[in-house]
Amino acid sequence: MTPTTSSDPPPVTVLIPAYNLAKYLADAVDSVLQQTYRGPVGIIVLDDGSTDDTLRIARHLAERQPRIEVHTQANRGRAETRDRLVELAPTELLAWLDADDLASPTWLEDQVDFLLHHPACVAVSGQGYAMTGGGRAIGPIDHPLDGEEIDRRHINGQANAFFQSCVLVRKSAVERADGYDHRYPCAEDYSLWLRLAEIGTLANLDRVHLHYRVHPTSANWTVNIDQRRQGYQIMNEARQRRGLLPLQEARQEIPPAKKDDWNRRLYWINIALKSGNPLSALQMLGVALRKHPSSVVLWLAGVVSVCDTILFFGNKTSNFHPGKPARIGTLPWLSCYRLGRSLNRLRRRLFSPAAPASSDPVASDS
Repeated sequence: MTPTTSSDPPPVTVLIPAYNLAKYLADAVDSVLQQTYRGPVGIIVLDDGSTDDTLRIARHLAERQPRIEVHTQANRGRAETRDRLVELAPTELLAWLDADDLASPTWLEDQVDFLLHHPACVAVSGQGYAMTGGGRAIGPIDHPLDGEEIDRRHINGQANAFFQSCVLVRKSAVERADGYDHRYPCAEDYSLWLRLAEIGTLANLDRVHLHYRVHPTSANWTVNIDQRRQGYQIMNEARQRRGLLPLQEARQEIPPAKKDDWNRRLYWINIALKSGNPLSALQMLGVALRKHPSSVVLWLAGVVSVCDTILFFGNKTSNFHPGKPARIGTLPWLSCYRLGRSLNRLRRRLFSPAAPASSDPVASDS
């Protein structure tokens, strides 16, 4: 792989797998059409046997925009759908966007430029910013920049250092790595990143390229427990290929479905509060408390969210518009959330015995 010497920007194919995402697909496609990249950009949408209006909407978009190509198939799941999209793509540079997410305008321009100047890099991604299903700001999702750090996290079971959505890859590298592993339909991207890191490097840019939509029907929410189970197998297969000792799943118990749902909701609510977006936290709490009405922690989060919403007059992330660069606000010192965290740290320092630092390799950033 060598840098392109032509002055013309190379063509890119944006691949959009879609399953029952009629509500969000048009916005995702529009974020691709708004890219600043000067080279040719084609879009392939593959409907994976949706039972809603996803296919109808995709075809309607294609009628209006000749750059969009639409295919459909009986439901085959995420891994097979992604491999089929790779087969359909006519270009060497492939850009992925999930149908419920949005890309920032400079996504392709930034990542193509990076790949052209770093021939050893086989996949590049960026930073993320989470938003609610309705497009309200939650907060940033930061990932490491260095390829060695990305791979170190992955090989130790922290499969959250690289996005699948808003990533740019070299098709030849994906094919050399044998594509997506159909044995792991819930963690197919994690498997690919580990194998790609064995033939080249991965990198994250320091710019927000992905606006990640948080909603309970997303695949990363509905199959989270299966993702974690499959992730252990993927990790240990990679460790075996590299001559490393396996890590044991027993070191962290996978919670039951209800507890897992509670964990994920609290995770995003916490990000919203610490990012100064209590109005978004309140929106998510409305659903969370209906599902977990006896949770004292969620009720306390609700009190904090109400207080900070009043103090901040809403969210601190000003002029947030999905797909555009977010003006990320800082958490003011006068914040109920900040005060609560400070009191909690003090309580632990005074009343909790010192505990050894956790060495659990599969502990998530969440």
